[in-house]
Amino acid sequence: MKVYWEIYFKNVPNDKVINQITNPIREYEDELIDGAIIDIGCGQSPFLLDFSWMDREIIAVDHEQSQLNFLKQRALKQDDCNIDNWKFCLLEYPREDIPDKIYSLIIFANFLHFFPLKKCIEIVETIQKNTAKGTLIYVSVHSNKFYENNPSDPNNNDYFKHYFTPEDLETVFKKGSFEKIYIADIEKIDSRNHRSIVSQWFDKACRKEGITNQKKIDFYKSEYLKNKTQSDIIAIFKKR
Repeated sequence: MKVYWEIYFKNVPNDKVINQITNPIREYEDELIDGAIIDIGCGQSPFLLDFSWMDREIIAVDHEQSQLNFLKQRALKQDDCNIDNWKFCLLEYPREDIPDKIYSLIIFANFLHFFPLKKCIEIVETIQKNTAKGTLIYVSVHSNKFYENNPSDPNNNDYFKHYFTPEDLETVFKKGSFEKIYIADIEKIDSRNHRSIVSQWFDKACRKEGITNQKKIDFYKSEYLKNKTQSDIIAIFKKR
């Protein structure tokens, strides 16, 4: 995936990074309580770039230094960004703790599906100490309609540990502690731009694996790039 994110960084400018996301947090930005914004597993976070104009402490957390480097370079290109407000944390959450403070917004974008459902419940229970009444938590996860989900496959959960239903999210964010203020079940086909990036990545990844026969690469790539339904659930929860 490092190869993919390098290609992504070189080929996708900031405005595209920001504009291609679904960011319902914008609807509630006037309701944010005092406190920092944190993106856990941030990658090249479109959310933090989108909120770079805010006069708040912004904390980017990732276990890959290269992703933090890419994000910092992107942030420096934002005209309205005060980089002095940003903190870049190289750590492996939840094995390592995030900075201990109260947050106005916690972002779990494409993060929780890397853990079994029981672990997701533990993560949210633990992170409540970093919330106050009104803290918003943004979540995006692969749904059980995601194209790779095949429960009959014994290796189904080797990479993505859980595919979510809306009911699963309400199990993780219990009603006694959180109010669900937004939820969307999204299905989409990859855009031409995304397919182009994946095509470049596939070529480089094959060669890194020692596959040099172009006909074989083209065959594998055509199979990989067949239209896939990307299925995700996006939700925002507010701490009661």
